[in-house]
Amino acid sequence: MTVLPLLLLLAAPNADAVLRSLEKAGQALKTMKADFVETKVLVLLNEKQETRGDVLLQVPGRLKWNYTSPQPSVMLIRDGAFARYIPRSKQVFRGAAKGEADLLVGFGPGAAGLGKKYEVTLVGKETVGGAPAWVLDLKPRSGATSGLFSGIRLWVDEARSIPVQTRLTEPTGDHTTIRFENVVINGRLPSGAFELRLPKDIVEVK
Repeated sequence: MTVLPLLLLLAAPNADAVLRSLEKAGQALKTMKADFVETKVLVLLNEKQETRGDVLLQVPGRLKWNYTSPQPSVMLIRDGAFARYIPRSKQVFRGAAKGEADLLVGFGPGAAGLGKKYEVTLVGKETVGGAPAWVLDLKPRSGATSGLFSGIRLWVDEARSIPVQTRLTEPTGDHTTIRFENVVINGRLPSGAFELRLPKDIVEVK
């Protein structure tokens, strides 16, 4: 083996190294704003559904997904409570937050516990949005509380050590891929960003 390939091999990270960089970036994260493209594949029905919008995160415990197309809706997680508002039907669904937080797995303080919650494998490197990203496979450890998903694939931006794409696989085989674009870390969020403004004739569903 020549000297150059040996140096490249020594410099190549393993799964633990990528997790450490992800954890370090997560510790520094206070707010995040990004656009997203979400693609859900229904395996048995052979259907693909695409939604778009933007997402806001504030540490600790606040997360808001604004879906703009094809049908507007809002999903809000705030201090352990979950709400999903659908303007078209004038309904809001409420309950305790569960696996919905995994939609932003790898962002913020939650990045610190990934190695305990999941068996993590470094798959390789791919390009996402024109930039190189490390690809991690996360499999829930036996006995761990794994939320709604049987497996997660995470693309971690090599330069910024933040997730730029996530694939969430359900026990049925259905899977959802979320690609993040125009990611802004620790910027100022709008006042009242995590308030859910509802019309007076809204129907509450719990």
